Order: sequence, then C-alpha cells, then structure tokens
Amino acid sequence: MPTTLPAFIDPGQLERVVKFLGIGGPPKTQPTVRVGVLGASQVATYAMLWPARRVPGAEVVAVAARDGARAREYAQQHGISRSYGSYEALLADPDVDAVYVGLPNGLHGTWAAAALAAGKHVLCEKPFTANQQEAIEVQALARQKRLVCREAFHYREHPLAEHLVQLLGGGGGGGEGGSSSGDSTGKSKSIRAGNGAAGTGGPLGRLRSMEAQVLIPKWVFGGANIRFQETLAGGAAMDAGCYCLHALRTLAAAAGVGGLPQVEWAQAELASPASQVVDGAIRGVLRWRGSGGGSGSGGSGALDAADDDVTARFTASLQWEGLLPRSTIDLEGDRGRMHVSNFIMPVFGHVVRLSTTTTTTTATATTSNTSGAPATRTTTLRVYGAGESTYWHQLDRFVADVRAVNEAVDSGDEGALLAASRLLAADEADCVANMGLLDDVYRAAGLQPRLPSAQAVARQAQQQQQQAAAASKAVQAAGSAAGQTAAGPTL
Repeated sequence: MPTTLPAFIDPGQLERVVKFLGIGGPPKTQPTVRVGVLGASQVATYAMLWPARRVPGAEVVAVAARDGARAREYAQQHGISRSYGSYEALLADPDVDAVYVGLPNGLHGTWAAAALAAGKHVLCEKPFTANQQEAIEVQALARQKRLVCREAFHYREHPLAEHLVQLLGGGGGGGEGGSSSGDSTGKSKSIRAGNGAAGTGGPLGRLRSMEAQVLIPKWVFGGANIRFQETLAGGAAMDAGCYCLHALRTLAAAAGVGGLPQVEWAQAELASPASQVVDGAIRGVLRWRGSGGGSGSGGSGALDAADDDVTARFTASLQWEGLLPRSTIDLEGDRGRMHVSNFIMPVFGHVVRLSTTTTTTTATATTSNTSGAPATRTTTLRVYGAGESTYWHQLDRFVADVRAVNEAVDSGDEGALLAASRLLAADEADCVANMGLLDDVYRAAGLQPRLPSAQAVARQAQQQQQQAAAASKAVQAAGSAAGQTAAGPTL
C-alpha cells in the first residue's frame, strides 16, 4: 500500500537516504558492465558512483579528467582502480564497456560521439547535446555501431514516474510496490507501459492542460557557474527546462496525446546584464493541437484550451528566489486534477495528490429516473518502490539494456536483434525530440539554440575579431578626421 506519512516522520526515509548514498548493496553479478566516467565531478559521484555500489551488474573501473592529478585524487577517494589525465586515454581502455558522460553541456555530444566511435555504450547527462542537429548526428552513430546511447533523465526510471504513466494510461499504477524498469539480469524492460500508448480511461479522463516547474535557488550555483557560460551551452532551459519538456512530453504520451507540441510562446530572463545569450530563467506555453479528444463536453482547463487541444505551461529557473529547489507537475483533465511534488528527486520525499469528480446516482421510491450530483474524491499517496534512488533505477535499466544489446549482437538471433533495434530507436527518438523542442523554445524566446563548445568558442573568437576590427576602423576614421581638422580648410 502507498504510504501517506509526511516525509519527515516517514520511518523509511532514513533507509532511502542510506541507499541514495550507495551504502550496502548485494554482491556483483559477473560479468559486470564496466563503466568509465568522463569528468571527476560532483554529479558523477551521486549519479554514477553511489548507485553503482548497489547495482549488481555495474562496476565503475576508471575515471578521466583533463587534470591528471585531479583524476588520481578522485579515483583514490572513491576506490576506482584506474585514472586518466585525458578523456581519450579512458576511451582507449579495452576494459571499459560503457562510458558515463558527466561533462558540461557543450561537451556532451562531442564526447558521447567519441565514446561511440571507440565502441563504448553511452549514458550521457542531460541535456543530451547542445542542439537537435548534434543529437541527430550522435544517435546516427549509435545506430550504426549498435550501441546503447541514452540521455540520463533519471526521474523517468523511478517507480513514481512509472506509476504516473500507468495511471494516465488507465492502468492501476505501481503504487508502493512499483518495480524497477530493469533488473540487472540482462532482461531488458525498455518497452515500457505508457510510452505513447493511447488511453483516456485514467482517473483524470481526457487530458486538458499541464504545468511543470523546475526552480533552482540562486544560491545553489552562483553567477560564475559553468551553467551560465555561453561556450559551455549554458542556460536555464538546458539544465532545468529540459526536465520540464521531457516530463510534459512523457505524460502527454501516456495520456494518449500524440505527436510533438508547438511552442506557442516563450520568454527568457537573461542570467546577467552582461549576457545577451544565456538565460537564467525561462517560461512558456506548449500546445498539442487536436490532441485532447474533441468530446465537446466542456472541461475548460486551466489554460482555457480548445476542446481538441492540450496545453502546457513550463517554468524553469537557475536563479529562483526561493530557499529550496522545487520540481512540480500539475495536470487537469475533464474528470479531475493531479499535483505531483518533487518529481525529479522523489527519494527525498514527494506527494501525489489526485482529486477526481464523479457523478453519484440516486433513485427515488416513486420513479425510475435518477439524479446525479458531483462528488469529489481526493487521494494522497507516495510511490517509493523498494526505496532505491532515481539514479539506481537509471543505472539498473542501462545495465540490463547494455547486456541485452550485447547478447543480441553476439548471438545474431533475429528476434533479439529486432528487440535491440527497437530499444536503440526509442532512445534516439526520445532525445532527438527533446532537443528539438529545446531549440524551438529558445527560438520562440528570441534566443539562438546552443552550440557545441568547439563551435561556440570559434564563433566567440570570430565575434571578438570582428569587434576589434570595427574598433580599429573607428579609431582610424577618427584620426583621419582629426588630421583634416588640424590642417585647416583647403583654399
């Protein structure tokens, strides 16, 4: 049964924190998927190293950083057997099966592609690349190499997300006993319930409107953080907005809303007065046209959507004035509403509040006619599964899928190869669609899509050269004018 205790008095919360920290864990199942980490970073610690201690089929065997001393220190601190002072050296290691890319945004695509070219499976932090075109190119290489290349939307692998997907599709959901998406046995579970499955039989009825917020307080990163650097593909949409867009797309598909949305409008707040490119916060509205059903039953959503449309608001900020991070989802259908708190990091406490309205039927003693009266029911629940973190579920599924693809390629079995190709195609379609939507959001906000770091640095250098040339020309023109004035009029 789902627990309804507040997180601060939930006796299971301490156990979940212990698991998040990677403490304990079962013995490893051999052979493990041997992971190399690009970037000796804090995010790599909690997103890969800690969960790998508890996932039976995963083992972190190497780490690389541009600073060899930093890589050695990180390896010693975390008990990693090998360290490298360059990313290329790690990719050349024959004892690395898969690579986790935890680098700044503008380097994601470059090193994901390099890892694929070296024959490694890839788990790449979000956002997958700098823009959609780069995502298309990287995924084309993954398809050619028959390698898993996945964007690390860890929240999607947690039983909470699976419960929401099943709920919107008319299923019962996972509840407190929701299971993992992968099980480290090599049996892939990547064809998951709710991925694009039409369904209007859920408790909300026909989906009408949605809203997603991911708000990070300004004290978390500070103004000099890499997330605000143009040459590293920084911006609120890239680091926080990508979650909003992915969650809205995922839940819309689960509710039977087909296709990709249009960006109706978007508005960005620049991260600093000196920046004309990088957004510190961004918000906007998406619309799926002709997707909501068309029953004509009213059901005016929070965004006053047309009967056949589904609309979604999103707000993302890396400079929020609040004290603690906030990630929320709100959905409204013609039969109810749902609020989800802390959907990105549910292991630290979350709430799903579902309010549905039904018509009760009563019969009188003198007539067979019935009269209906609306009745509202509110249900509050939390979905933790076995209490593992989102990152554990993400790595567990990744390991299962890597094993499944490897076995399919090694065996040459036609059925297994078909399943593997579908798995790879699902990853490709998902990340390419999300990066395309990010590009559209930036354009709607009057900003340009991000560039990979190498291109961004080259463009910045070109702009600086052009500015210097223009300044030099202006100085020369001013000097020429001054000389003519000093010479006096020509008679």
